[in-house]
Amino acid sequence: MKQYHTNINKRSRFTLTPEPDPAAAEHLAPFEPGQIKSRVEAALTIQNDFFPCFDWTFPPPITQRQTGTLSPGELFQAPSAVPGRYSLYLHIPYCATLCKFCYYPVMPGRAADEMDDYVGHLLQEMALYADVLADRKCESVYIGGGTPTYLHERQLTALFEALQRHFAFTPDAEITIESAPGTIPDAKLALLRQLGVNRLSYGIQTLDTDLLADLNRSYSVPAALRELEAAVATIGNVNIDTMYGFEGESDRALLDTLEQFVSLGIPCVSIYSLDGQRCERERVRFAPSQDPMFDRKLVIFRAARAYLHEQGFTPVLQNIFLKPDRASYRHQLRRWENLPLVALGMGSMGYAPRRLYQNHLSLKNYYAAVEAGQLPIVESEPLTAELEIAREMVSQLRFTQVDLARVRDKYGVDVGAVFEDLIDALVELGYVERRGDVIRLTNAAEPYNNIIPMLFAPNRFKEVIFALPEEYRENFPLPAVLANVGATQSRPIRAARP
Repeated sequence: MKQYHTNINKRSRFTLTPEPDPAAAEHLAPFEPGQIKSRVEAALTIQNDFFPCFDWTFPPPITQRQTGTLSPGELFQAPSAVPGRYSLYLHIPYCATLCKFCYYPVMPGRAADEMDDYVGHLLQEMALYADVLADRKCESVYIGGGTPTYLHERQLTALFEALQRHFAFTPDAEITIESAPGTIPDAKLALLRQLGVNRLSYGIQTLDTDLLADLNRSYSVPAALRELEAAVATIGNVNIDTMYGFEGESDRALLDTLEQFVSLGIPCVSIYSLDGQRCERERVRFAPSQDPMFDRKLVIFRAARAYLHEQGFTPVLQNIFLKPDRASYRHQLRRWENLPLVALGMGSMGYAPRRLYQNHLSLKNYYAAVEAGQLPIVESEPLTAELEIAREMVSQLRFTQVDLARVRDKYGVDVGAVFEDLIDALVELGYVERRGDVIRLTNAAEPYNNIIPMLFAPNRFKEVIFALPEEYRENFPLPAVLANVGATQSRPIRAARP
């Protein structure tokens, strides 16, 4: 087995920031328009993860972030790409049971007094942000977990009353809460509606009882379907989280589940591929992602996508489909427009203007920071104006599509010209289609859909890769591909906005 580098821990994260490599510019292959196509074609030889993948970020976590907290003023000192607006994410780490496939920070089966304590700290954390956000409007709230509806009615009421007290909302704010089977009886549904929830996301994964038995999910399918019927009647805007790729599942398992949801009138469906590697706690971390079921999963997903299209569903993200007249998912879409996202709760990840940040993953450290009157931020990463533009373009290409004209109007940068030769090469290779100013990934790009958007990272960011240990570059798909492709900019990025 390969030994870990002294600067890398077993989770493939750096324990020390690598020293800059003075020869980085020599390693980054120079830009040569005539070679871009052949370099991309030669470099795309490794499948990098499963499809569709939702756990993804730009810039990727290949360099060490800055540790330590920031004040609210410091966090929001940079100009925002979306002035006057922001969104909120609240993490509720409680569930009835720990699902076999879950790798989020959750605490199953906790008592009411423990949850009271957590909600109390959440309210204190909200108050820390209130002044700096007083002149801005919140346009969406997403309460995730865990299972937020595992909270008791009085805890949910306290949470929503505090949100109204500390933040100003737009009249059409989208308010989403995640739920799970057995946690939304009729009385709680009515309370959620009264508290302002106008979007419910229901994590049911599958209706195949044989598959459920191996997931540590303890719910009755008939009872869950009754809850869903009530949720559609009460909330209307309901999303279902489905999952496929289970061991032993039939080729029709996902389609059979979707057909039942459509018959219930569910207006929004999210489809996730089970990542067996992340579920395997003892797997070797220092290795490229490999999914032996990848080709079969693509067939299953494409069949599901075609079925939903036939039923009148529209894709809003790679893996999320809705009926536009009955459902929405504004919160997630706006994430890729560099709208600030305020992170509340243990382990939450947020985006302030030109800065990624994450809260403490330890409940003890989260509590200690909040009690000290500090934002419970454990690490953050400042972004240059160049990286801010790249974050929007790369993320939108990864999940939806990029309108080059909108990016130009927003930032004063013609990214279509900056990456003109790369776009042309990807179109010729069949990985990107372009219609006017809009570009999007094609079906042929699916095996590399976590890598191809990263080719639009600035050259200066790619040079960071050469400060990484050599074995890291060689054994992880993203650094390997970026290093082999080299520079991809036809022109420099010069942001009009400071």
